[in-house]
Amino acid sequence: MTDLIKAMNPTAPLTTEDVALAAARVSAVGMVIGAINQAVAGWYASTPEAVEAAGRMVEQFTGQAPDPAALAQQSQIGLGMTGAFVVLQLVLAFVQWRKPNQVLPILFLVLVIWGLGGALISIFAPAFSGGQPMWLTVFTLVALSVAAIMHVAAIRGASALDKIRTNAAKYQA
Repeated sequence: MTDLIKAMNPTAPLTTEDVALAAARVSAVGMVIGAINQAVAGWYASTPEAVEAAGRMVEQFTGQAPDPAALAQQSQIGLGMTGAFVVLQLVLAFVQWRKPNQVLPILFLVLVIWGLGGALISIFAPAFSGGQPMWLTVFTLVALSVAAIMHVAAIRGASALDKIRTNAAKYQA
């Protein structure tokens, strides 16, 4: 556990296989944090006040009153899709933990940066926030910032792990 905590530092020296392996696994923790963030955002989007805010936004942009039944149905579909994506993230976190690689941390770093950009846009352009409360935006910014740091550390760790294992294989042959 201590190696994992030390490995969360993206500037830590990665000199041994154990430390590099721990650093590569940190991305799995970042994926779990991202899944928690997505679950909280999905939960909020299905609340009555969020559905009402979405209805006001539809009316503001289209000039037509939305159908409440359609909004409720879309909210439930969105909650189901959020649940599916959360499960997918948790499965990929398990894969990253069991078999660390560089592909998943790079992919999730790109997605985290995308999410951070969306959260920043909702702060500086509130019309695009969809009525999302500030606490949820701040929660997203904090969670995704921590996840980004972990994904960067994991990319470094997976790269170092590959180099260490390649060098070990060369000297054994």
